[in-house]
Amino acid sequence: MASRERENRKRRQGTGKIQRRFYRRLVSVFGVLLVLLVLANIIKRDQEFSDEENRMLAQRPKLTWEALMSGDYMKDFESYVSDQFFARNQWITLKLYEDMLLGKKESNGVYLGKDGYLMEKPDDPDWENVSNNMAAVSALAERYPDIATYTCWVPNSFYILGDKLPAQAPVRDQEADLQQIREMTGESVHDINVTDVLKKHADENIYYKTDHHWTSLGARYAFDTVAEAMGIENVETEYNIHTVASDFQGTLASKSGYHGSKDVIEVYEAANIEPDYIVNYVEENEKSTSIYDSACLKEKDKYTVFFGGNHSRIDIGTTQPERKNLLLFKDSYANCFVQFLLPYYQNIIMIDARYFYDNVDSLIQNYGITDILFLYNVNTFVTDNSLADVLTVEEADEEAGALDEDQ
Repeated sequence: MASRERENRKRRQGTGKIQRRFYRRLVSVFGVLLVLLVLANIIKRDQEFSDEENRMLAQRPKLTWEALMSGDYMKDFESYVSDQFFARNQWITLKLYEDMLLGKKESNGVYLGKDGYLMEKPDDPDWENVSNNMAAVSALAERYPDIATYTCWVPNSFYILGDKLPAQAPVRDQEADLQQIREMTGESVHDINVTDVLKKHADENIYYKTDHHWTSLGARYAFDTVAEAMGIENVETEYNIHTVASDFQGTLASKSGYHGSKDVIEVYEAANIEPDYIVNYVEENEKSTSIYDSACLKEKDKYTVFFGGNHSRIDIGTTQPERKNLLLFKDSYANCFVQFLLPYYQNIIMIDARYFYDNVDSLIQNYGITDILFLYNVNTFVTDNSLADVLTVEEADEEAGALDEDQ
């Protein structure tokens, strides 16, 4: 009996030694991995821009006493570490698989929808900025009563393609947001509603599956409504459609880590009335004979094939004989929309208020603007804090204008 107990005790002691040895080795492995990870983050050069997410990355914050005491330094440093972490994209993908195994329908702020659709979670509107922007839009229209001023707010995919959302996904009522925006619109501004036409074609590829933009097809359907509202005559109904990419995976694929879907990018060319034109990238002092930048098809964000992305100001001069000149305030949704406007305006001046700092009134007067259009997707517009500043007339400008009138 005593002999059996000694044997059992030895067996337990032996097992305990094996377990302790295993745990020590496991801790050592994790320790080495942790050290290697820390070293990799130290050695790794910081990136300024993420091609995967198409955005600027947080940089190392400057340590100051004021920032440290206010808590801003720690907040900024947390963003910096998150953006610059070693193998960040691979960790995002790994987290996605973990979320999917757990049955989650959201990854890094992106809904994992049905049929391979990815949809960005809508932002909460900044209604103070929206009110300021709409007041500035209305004031601009009132300053130029002889110029027709239009707004077109494009709904996002989560609203138009609601049946693709995961079950019970919490999203904002974008129709209510649109209604609130329209209630702020002055009488001098003509609102163009494209929601109905997009809903009518919701079963078609009017939004990308992997990106937050609408497709050229969605823009084409919206253009028909916009053209009618703006009184554009003899609108082309036939197009030559060219597929320029069939393996596009956009910003939502990168942000979520999901790469199970691919998109097709198409460009449209009016079959019968396509004019010649020159594109002038004003700030860059560069010119082109095409609104398409084919070099971007070799990059991660192939949607930038339209104009090479966003620019503060782009002037397009065409051979269209009718003296109609459009001033277009826009976000990136308008980049693929402009291809449908080309045949109908002699000049198109595109302004991205996020990067523009010149005088809008001088543009309107110098270029003989006949139409003004504001075209934004709703999610961008309700968080925009730049448009009102661009449209507002400074007191010095008003006094100068009044002096010129007196003289």
